[in-house]
Amino acid sequence: MYVPLVPDPNRGHGYLDAVARLKSDIKLSEAQAEMDLIARRLEQQFPKTSKGRGINLVPLQDSVVGKFRPALLTLTGAVGFVLLIACANVANLLLARTAVRQKELAVRTTLGASRWRLIRQLLSESVLLALLGGSVGVLLAVWGIDLLVALLHKILPMPRLEAVSIDARVLGFTLLISLLTGLSFGLAPALGASKPDLNESLKEGSRSLAGSLRHTRIRSLLVVSEIALALVLLIGCGLMLKSFLLLRRVDPGLHPENILTLEFSLFESKYSQTRTRAAFFQQVLERLEALPGLQSAAVVADIPLSGYVDSLGFRIEGRVDLAPGEWLSAGFNVVSPNYFHTMSIPLLRGRDFNERDAENALPVIIINQTMARRFWPNEDPIDRRITMDGDRWYSIIGAVGDVRHLGLDTPPRPEAYICYLQDPVLWPYLSLVVRTESDALKLAPAVQGVVWAVDKDQPIANVTTMEQILSTSVAQPRVYLLLLGVFSSIALTLAAVGIYGVMSYSVTQRTHELGIRLALGAHFGDIIKLVVGQGIKLALIGVGIGIASAFALTRLLSSFLYGVKATDPATFVGVSLLLTAVALLACYIPARKAAKVDPLVALRYE
Repeated sequence: MYVPLVPDPNRGHGYLDAVARLKSDIKLSEAQAEMDLIARRLEQQFPKTSKGRGINLVPLQDSVVGKFRPALLTLTGAVGFVLLIACANVANLLLARTAVRQKELAVRTTLGASRWRLIRQLLSESVLLALLGGSVGVLLAVWGIDLLVALLHKILPMPRLEAVSIDARVLGFTLLISLLTGLSFGLAPALGASKPDLNESLKEGSRSLAGSLRHTRIRSLLVVSEIALALVLLIGCGLMLKSFLLLRRVDPGLHPENILTLEFSLFESKYSQTRTRAAFFQQVLERLEALPGLQSAAVVADIPLSGYVDSLGFRIEGRVDLAPGEWLSAGFNVVSPNYFHTMSIPLLRGRDFNERDAENALPVIIINQTMARRFWPNEDPIDRRITMDGDRWYSIIGAVGDVRHLGLDTPPRPEAYICYLQDPVLWPYLSLVVRTESDALKLAPAVQGVVWAVDKDQPIANVTTMEQILSTSVAQPRVYLLLLGVFSSIALTLAAVGIYGVMSYSVTQRTHELGIRLALGAHFGDIIKLVVGQGIKLALIGVGIGIASAFALTRLLSSFLYGVKATDPATFVGVSLLLTAVALLACYIPARKAAKVDPLVALRYE
């Protein structure tokens, strides 16, 4: 529904956003320069309300989805890493497969097949595998896209989620990626296998090419790459996990347990006067006092951890260090008596609001601890006075603990609280907060009934709990951690499978050699050390490259981290040890198998 905008005679509110369409031949920088000029003119024309204010042009796309772009790009990079690790695994399998087929390829070459013909055959097989994998991926996406969107709607409301679907662009992208991966990671095995050594390959029982040094180096290089890529993802996940745990430990400044919140928007036509609005909320609060299972109730303009609190300019009485037209800035909230008790916000000094702080009484205000420290660092702020409009002066009667209104990751800023009975306009947009003795949601129907007993037509919105609001405030880092954790787990599994496959294949090719070693007196432990040493060497090289890469790439996560640096030593060391331990286990299994080889069987092995 659209209604015409009624001009506000008070220029100081500043609550509107302007939308404009640029001319086709005008750049954003040119428009910004023109807006800066207009802002300076307004500042000269209205020094009281426009002093220090500017006009900032932001592209609409950046305004809607800009804050999600860095995270989505980071997650896309994580998906790319998982794809590269998976492709490296497939390339390793193709190398092993073509090594086994050397005699077949040598026969084809002898019968007249050209090298290009062999390359086409092998690439066709790898591309077919990639297309089959892409098709299965599309099916999984079709089945899972609705579930993913529904999940994100609940825990992280991103803009335009309803537009996410499998369309021609997604299918085209999947086809392109499948073709590129099939060609890229099938090319190396195809080039190596298309030029067989005919003399060695056609010998009966020949194994020379299967264990060739060139193929061994390529497989080792692929395993090192897998481990390096997996380490980068795991370190990123470790940093996000540590950041999330530190974020959840942040004190929000209140106790969110058993608190129910309900939002109101009073009808302007019905509650146009301050006294009628005050009467409505007073009646609701009085009736709630008699409700069984309810401990206390209050009203507030901006709920903590909601991501918003109103900001106003103010002046301190007796301070002359500001130029004419300049104001200090702080967050301002409108609350009722008993609000701090209901939310368990500690009163550090002075007194709380009470029913005597009415419209005609002396204007009073309560500030938070940060405001007291910043503007009265070495003195008692009680009985000091401030003004928001230059006419009405508020006396500070108390100081309370800091509350995280903008989020757990945002440090507390100066904030002040006004009693809702003394607010000149008594905002119609107030929320009811109720502390209950047990589960807050169970008491929601009864609380709604009390409100409708006062006004049966009053709409109630966003009935929720403070615990849910707290959970929602950390939903974004939780989702990023969840997705990055899934990708990292897949990467770790693929890296372990990759190193296990290479070592297992190496043991198979070296069965004859290992049999000779055992026949000559090598012990169980000697074979274990030999095989594990070879695999752990590759793992350590991969870990070293991964650490160097992570130092450069994890800096991209800095904007998502709280309380932890992107180069946190503990995370780097811990994740490196974890990946090394997994690699050690992946090497030990084929090494144990090799150590149990029967020398008599191994010496006859071909």
